[in-house]
Amino acid sequence: MDLEAGRIAARPTAPASSFRLWYMAGILCLTNAVSFVDRQSLPLLINQIKGDFQINDTQVSLLVGFAFILTYAGLSIPAGILVDRFSRRAVLSAGIGFWSASTMFCAFATNYWMMFVGRLGIGAGESVVGPGAASIIRDAFAPDQRGRAVAIWAMGANIGAAAALLLGGLILRAVGDAPSTTVPLFGTVRSWQVVLFGCALITLPVALLVLTFREPARTGTRAPEHSGMKSALAFMARRWKVFALVFLVNGLTIIMTVPHGIWAPAMFERVWKLSRPEIAFTLGIMTLVFGASSQFIAGTVLDRLERAGIANPVPLFGIIVCVLAFLPGVYMPLAPNVTVAWVLQALYMLIATSLFTIGTAFVTRLAPPEMAGKITSLHFLWMGLIGTLVGTTLYAVVADTVYGHAGPLAIAYSLSTVVGILTVLSIIVYALLMLITRQESTKSP
Repeated sequence: MDLEAGRIAARPTAPASSFRLWYMAGILCLTNAVSFVDRQSLPLLINQIKGDFQINDTQVSLLVGFAFILTYAGLSIPAGILVDRFSRRAVLSAGIGFWSASTMFCAFATNYWMMFVGRLGIGAGESVVGPGAASIIRDAFAPDQRGRAVAIWAMGANIGAAAALLLGGLILRAVGDAPSTTVPLFGTVRSWQVVLFGCALITLPVALLVLTFREPARTGTRAPEHSGMKSALAFMARRWKVFALVFLVNGLTIIMTVPHGIWAPAMFERVWKLSRPEIAFTLGIMTLVFGASSQFIAGTVLDRLERAGIANPVPLFGIIVCVLAFLPGVYMPLAPNVTVAWVLQALYMLIATSLFTIGTAFVTRLAPPEMAGKITSLHFLWMGLIGTLVGTTLYAVVADTVYGHAGPLAIAYSLSTVVGILTVLSIIVYALLMLITRQESTKSP
């Protein structure tokens, strides 16, 4: 099946204005939101957990990154197979319930290894989110709607991250940013435990909401020879240059955003001596306003370019975004005062966050509908490994080894250096991708 044939076969019959479709997109947005509530709630608490468990930044990065990605990556391909074979609603609902329980387990952790086990559970549950949403969007939305549908789903990451920061900030403000507080029935607990407990509770209702929309009819070829992982890998092998470059640039750009957001709260606390409630509130509002806006703007632009008949707008769009993100990304950690740092952080969020929508929309566009779950599971597996494991640890290792002598400024120098290098590399890869796709289009009949 060629790309154009896959696009035609997958075009749904529902009208573009269908409330059912956009309600579905909204629920998928919530599934992504609650997954990022669980992911983003921990970074706000890094410094206190680090002190309680007597661990260093590299060990923290393993807790935040490696423990999560071990199961997220290990179960990503099985999750994609489940999504392509069984009810996507049921798979999503079960995954949400499981990671909510795992977050609750983390809330009651009394040592490093208990927290590590809880993070394993969160990664296992969240492995179904990306493949499930991508498969549903691929079947339910027409090509000139998918950019917005993917963007709405992707906005959930910013909404969830903002909710975690705001909820965490409210709880910390309520307890006066104290290290411990008294909770009825539980007695004296650490304030970070209260935050994680609250994040777990807001996740459960979404598991039920997923069951309120209709499962979209599957499109494309459903023959057995097209239903296995082997067929998905063979399809990707036929266009290996494009897939390799897309995966590479998406890996580079994810490090520029997700792990950056994990370490930014620690930087503002260490460098500018801000309180955790203040950091949580400011970053939460900025993530909600600028991050979510960035995703939606990117999706809208992609849909308009699709309707305009541009064959592949992703590489050029990616280059423009990376060029615009370079200066605020590099200079935010080096700002002369905290006000300038906040302004640059907001600008960086508004520009760079769109890179996730751009990359995900392109992978969804490349994948035939009967392989959407499996191909996107491979994509999210790669993104998780690079972003959560490699990226999170990369910032910490650079801070500990290259800039360890700088004390509290080490993480700031690390953020600036890593973002600067990765932005330049992303521009180069996007340029190569644009060249190859242009060559492919000229060879097509």
